[in-house]
Amino acid sequence: MCCGCCSVRQQKIWVFSLGGLILAIGIFLASAWPAVSRQWIRSLLPLAPNSFIYNRWVTTPMPVYSTVFLFNWTNPGDLNTEGVKPHFEQLGPYTFSDFKVKEDLEWNQPQVTYFGKRTWHFLPEKSNGSLEDVVIAPHFPTLTAASYSRRMRRILRKVMNFALNREGGATHMTHTAGQWLFEGYYDHLLDFVEQLHSPLLPVTDNTFGWFYERNNSKTAEGNFTVHTGRGDLSQLGDLLLWNGENATGFYPGECGKVNGSTGELWSPYRTWDQPTTIFLPDAARYLNLFPKENLTIDGIDVWRYESTNLTLDNGQLSPDTECFCLKNRECPRNGVLDYGPPAFNGPFYMSHPHFFLTDQMYRENTTGLQPEESEHGMYVIMEPTLGIPLSLRGQLMISTKVVRDEAIDLFKNVAYDHYAPLFTMRLHAELDEGLTKLLKLALNAAIIGMYTGIGLVLLGITIVVTGIFVTKKHKWHNEQRRDKQLQCTQN
Repeated sequence: MCCGCCSVRQQKIWVFSLGGLILAIGIFLASAWPAVSRQWIRSLLPLAPNSFIYNRWVTTPMPVYSTVFLFNWTNPGDLNTEGVKPHFEQLGPYTFSDFKVKEDLEWNQPQVTYFGKRTWHFLPEKSNGSLEDVVIAPHFPTLTAASYSRRMRRILRKVMNFALNREGGATHMTHTAGQWLFEGYYDHLLDFVEQLHSPLLPVTDNTFGWFYERNNSKTAEGNFTVHTGRGDLSQLGDLLLWNGENATGFYPGECGKVNGSTGELWSPYRTWDQPTTIFLPDAARYLNLFPKENLTIDGIDVWRYESTNLTLDNGQLSPDTECFCLKNRECPRNGVLDYGPPAFNGPFYMSHPHFFLTDQMYRENTTGLQPEESEHGMYVIMEPTLGIPLSLRGQLMISTKVVRDEAIDLFKNVAYDHYAPLFTMRLHAELDEGLTKLLKLALNAAIIGMYTGIGLVLLGITIVVTGIFVTKKHKWHNEQRRDKQLQCTQN
């Protein structure tokens, strides 16, 4: 529509209507948009089929890498030599892409139950070493058998000693890195125990690997039931059931309860004093990471959570974790967890890598371990408003205990009782650029709308004021010419 075709009245209607509309939209955006946008974003957070967050949850939303460090026992021949401590050399990293997809989803709002299928691919370009590297480690099947026998009568211990000497017991074993990790290896002692079919020795396979038969398996970690956030966003991502139960069955009281997050969904609107709790299915327990500092990364205000000496506490520092110490098992000192209950009750332990944040006694009878805060801690860097992690690094070391045992020939001359490191598993992930931009947009939606509203208010006022000024000055297009024409007509 051309202005030359409009009457003065039409011009006024157009200008004041447009100015009023822009002014109204601006007032709405400046005053109500922050609350409206926050409510809109909150509506996107609950998990449901085909919801906004669903596709970013059902498969791994960002590049995730699993890194394994193996420890090579360089002097196994000196196990019985006084003055020569066991020396362990860290090999790796052996890095794998770690892709996870949820399968067999069962929705029962506000809950969803699923299996997590994980797929690993070896990445030589991100690794230091090959899967053909030769690694020597203590023969932990023999150590486990010796540990079992200490609860037996003397005659049964003699039987166990005979069986170990005859059926493949040893002080150490040698395999490639690939066999230790995913390929697995045959062990004669495991084969012997498996054929016994004894409920006291629940071995079901003669082949072993730390992650044997776990690649592309959806059942290895069990199934999980988590809260979807519908009706209560503060519970979004909370683990409610593991394998259909709200207790692990390995620990009593509060320590046996299933809680925390699986590490894939986190509740929004967090408070500073609220630790981040992660459930580890392999350990059948939870770990707490505690708020450390406020940071700004890529223009986003975040909180950094870190592991502390409370993370792997056994009750020495916090009475709440005392129930992780079982009455029939020796309780480790602070910083080391008894990993035996979910690992056939063997002499296995879990800690930070290189026994970081533990008592010095765990390293005093070995050489080669060097704990460093920057390398061996765990952390999560999280945007607290929406509960989105920008970066995370979780890592734990598994070790076994080697002790002198007068009743077992293989260990009766051990020179130094010691904790032998076996491997460290590290999980690392970073939010990619696309998701970071989306997070920024969501966080800034309120303020962008508010400032846009203020700009529209100013524009609307300018248009209305201009219209009033033009009206008073009779400056509308063709207004003076038409007035003159009207005067001539009257004359």
